[in-house]
Amino acid sequence: MSQNENPDYLQWSVFPFLEDTRRSTVVVSIVVAAAAAVHLAFKDVFLTMLSIGILVVSLHTFFTKTTYRLAEDGVTVRTVGVKTFKTWSAFKRYSADGKGVTLSPFAEPSRLDPFRSVRLLYGGNRDEVVAFISKRVGGHS
Repeated sequence: MSQNENPDYLQWSVFPFLEDTRRSTVVVSIVVAAAAAVHLAFKDVFLTMLSIGILVVSLHTFFTKTTYRLAEDGVTVRTVGVKTFKTWSAFKRYSADGKGVTLSPFAEPSRLDPFRSVRLLYGGNRDEVVAFISKRVGGHS
């Protein structure tokens, strides 16, 4: 994790695959088991490779480094090939848990939260992240 001492913004990176070896072992085992099941069921190398590709792409935030930047104007999330920026006004509520914080565009919990929210993993700086966000986003759940 690299943090900036500048109070105007907070920046850090997380790389779950390298940071949590136990979880990495489980995830890789599941991918291999799924690929083996596809191969046994269809006996097709293309479908086996396709299943591995689909699983790895769907889990890309686990397998790659993600950099978060909280600034006065908003939140930037950068991962391999994707950079997303949202202003603070896009968020009505935040929810903090043991692993990270979820920024939601809805004032009340919604079934759409998993699809419209932005999830930030702490990377060891929970207190700084929650303090920064609580000054900029109104509701907390």
